[in-house]
Order: sequence, then structure tokens, then C-alpha cells
Amino acid sequence: PLFGGIAATGTIARTVTNVRSGARSPISGLVHSLTLILIVLVAAPLAANIPLAVLAAILLFVAFHMGDWRAFARLRAFSVPHRALMVGSFTLTVVFDLTIAVQVGVGLACLLFLHRMASLTSLHWLEPLRGESRETIAICQLKGPLFFGSVDRIEAGLDVNQPPAQHIILDMQAVSYLDTSALEVLTQYKDLLDSLGGSLAIYGAPENVASLIARSGLLDDLVGRRIYSDLAAARLGFEQHEARSEPYP
Repeated sequence: PLFGGIAATGTIARTVTNVRSGARSPISGLVHSLTLILIVLVAAPLAANIPLAVLAAILLFVAFHMGDWRAFARLRAFSVPHRALMVGSFTLTVVFDLTIAVQVGVGLACLLFLHRMASLTSLHWLEPLRGESRETIAICQLKGPLFFGSVDRIEAGLDVNQPPAQHIILDMQAVSYLDTSALEVLTQYKDLLDSLGGSLAIYGAPENVASLIARSGLLDDLVGRRIYSDLAAARLGFEQHEARSEPYP
């Protein structure tokens, strides 16, 4: 605005050039700005005599040395989605501009991260147990993060349409994260077992997972109204629940 210039994302070029020249502190940016002001205010007539071909060569030289070209060789060590993300962001930077490349790159990186997180979620059914009343108790091990990106995998693994038994124990020792979407699936699963005359128990949930379950109110609807520490305690809770013949809360 002071000298008729057009605002642009030019700070990255100056920053990278400074760093490649050995700059290690914000003072380098201040020195660069002061030098540029002196050139514009004092040496502008002399700068006008510099041939455009020379300025173009300097610009190409600086632009070439800004690139971390060795990163392309290192891409061979990464997965195909990661390669596509890096190459796509680079192409968008060259064809369009940095602003578009950053926006698209961040969006695609978020989608890739969600996909990878969802792939870490797994469910595994163990051999069923028998309670004192000879009712079958099925045990399901859940692993990884349980969040909105893995809801479909959770529903398919739990077989929400036809549970393998009326009484289910969820082993959540290896669950690293639980959000409200996955919690809603567990709540609906509990309601389904309730309608079938069954019950649901949880054991081994980490503190952050157990805290969300308690705050949501689901804890009051579980067998024993608690999260058990291990499988033996959860099974004992079922035995006591059956012995008391209480209606499922």
C-alpha cells in the first residue's frame, strides 16, 4: 500500500533464502526488510538499470535452491497415498499458487489421516463362555481408536443386527480413543441387547474412555453399573447379575 505493491505470499521465498544462507533467528527477517527498504528508497534509480534477464536469472536461481529436491527421492520409502499427496501438492503449487496448494493439501491430508486411523480399528470375538445359568456370554475385543471414521467397522464387527449372544462383554483394554459417535453405537448396542433380554458389560477401558462412558450415562446401564478391571471381574459381575435375577436396568 505504501509503494503501490500488490499483496502476495512472498514471505516464504525470503524466509527459505535466509535459512539456506545460515539465518537462525527472526533478526534475519528484520535485516532483510531494512535492506529492501533502503534499496527501494535510495537505490531505486540504480536498480532500474539492472537488465531484466539478470533479475530473471537471479529469480530462477533462488527458486531452484528453495526446493528440497531430495524429498522426491525419499518418497520411495512412503506409501502410495503419501506419494500422491506430496506430488499433488507440489503440482498445485506450480500450476496454480501456494494458497490453493496448502488448502487442498491440508484437506487431503486430513482425509488420509482419518482413513489410516479408521484402519487401526479392529474387533475380534473370543470363544463364548457359559454362565451359571448356562446362558452364553460372548466376549469381543476392541482395538484402536473408536471414532466417527470407524463407526461402520464397529457396527459390522459387533453385528448390530444379530448379536452372537444375549450377554456381551466388551474388552476395551486396547482402545486408545472413544468419541461420541462410537459411544452412540455402543449405547444403541446396549439397547438392542436390552430388548433381547440380554446385558452388556465392559472391562479394561482406559481412563479417558471410561470417563466419557461415565459422563454419557451409559455406565449406569451396564452390568454392575461399573467398568470392570479384568475379564474375571466382569464374568463374576455377570454371575452375580444372573443370581440376583434382577431386571436389566
